[in-house]
Amino acid sequence: MPAYRNRTVTLAALALAAWSGIADAQWVFLARRAVGRIEQMSQQAPDGKTAFDTATVIVDVPAARVYETVQESLKAAAGITITSDDGPTRRVAFTDGTRSASIQSISLGDRLTQILVSSAHAAGADATTSTIVARIVGVCRRMNVECTPGS
Repeated sequence: MPAYRNRTVTLAALALAAWSGIADAQWVFLARRAVGRIEQMSQQAPDGKTAFDTATVIVDVPAARVYETVQESLKAAAGITITSDDGPTRRVAFTDGTRSASIQSISLGDRLTQILVSSAHAAGADATTSTIVARIVGVCRRMNVECTPGS
């Protein structure tokens, strides 16, 4: 009986390992279909005083390179002040004096990275979505990859 149980446990472990590899491969396949398409969203806080803008894109570039390019881009931008820079999470927060934003480079694999940008500003002020998308396009251009706004 113990030999039968050992085989069953071994087969179950192998099946689970194979299944997790298949799930990871499917995730990467889906992410690759979205490479270069910038998606965006805006919303207002329930109190009506603050608005939030978010945009994201997946690029076929290692996360470390994306993070370095974001840092260089922000340092070169006129009127932008970096308020925090967290290397381990690859997140850079910055402000132009009236709006705050942050950019994070999230590794999805060896060469697949999600760039996530979020911004907060006073409601009624100019929406920052177009600025966020322009910044993402600029970062993509610096890395020689094509990024275009989604539908």
